[in-house]
Amino acid sequence: MTKKKMGNMTSLSKLSGIKPKPTDKPETVTPEPEVKKSEVKADKPKETKAKVKKQKKQSELVTVNIKIREDQKTWLANTASQVRNNNSSPVPPAERVYPQHLIGVAIDLLNNADVNWAEVKNVEELREQLNL
Repeated sequence: MTKKKMGNMTSLSKLSGIKPKPTDKPETVTPEPEVKKSEVKADKPKETKAKVKKQKKQSELVTVNIKIREDQKTWLANTASQVRNNNSSPVPPAERVYPQHLIGVAIDLLNNADVNWAEVKNVEELREQLNL
């Protein structure tokens, strides 16, 4: 003897009072009229869309967890504060300078530095090539 999962209950579809419609003929789907490519006006050319996508991807911020010395952290905070205080009028939040912005500029400096990265084996050699 097997037990039904629902026991003596009936399905909800039987209680709803909605009866299935008999379909004598299948529904016909009307095709949409074809649109010529010359009639379609694009909002922006494909090149512009690709350019915007590339710029957006480049400007997207990612989180990086780094460890720096305490004196470097203090210097970053003080310097960013000094840069913010250099403004005589209020600056919108998106344009304010914080330590993360200084680190980003430092990365750009390293990226554009005249360093032979194939020869760098440690931080000391990098400091020597940068004359620090």
